[in-house]
Amino acid sequence: MLKINEKIDLSKKVLDIDVYSPIFAEMLDNLNAEIQRTIKKVYDKDFANGEISLKLSIDIPNAFKNFSKTNEFGEVLNETYTYRAPKFEHKITTTLKKQFKQEGTYEEEREVKLDGDRFVAIPVKVKDQQISIDDIY
Repeated sequence: MLKINEKIDLSKKVLDIDVYSPIFAEMLDNLNAEIQRTIKKVYDKDFANGEISLKLSIDIPNAFKNFSKTNEFGEVLNETYTYRAPKFEHKITTTLKKQFKQEGTYEEEREVKLDGDRFVAIPVKVKDQQISIDDIY
């Protein structure tokens, strides 16, 4: 079996159609390059993470090939050969994600109470403490 990266003339060879076939060598090279690029960006902390998607479109349309043929009388005839040709298109998409966060916490000695139809945060009062005229609650 041929290795994917071998550079030989494949024009007259019968090729299996599977992921190991030279048919998909360019797709696999592109995918590998994108994996390496994404790993470097995430490793260098340029991005928090990355996602790589491979989309493979498979089509087998009708195709035609004209060729000349000489018949038994020596006349040159043009004939058309109809066949179904493989067409594979790939698209590799990478999404690199950066995350920006701003965090904070509000925490205080206050008690949450329901005041009619709204919630309020009031200072915690000790029950035996004398109440001031300035206290609202």
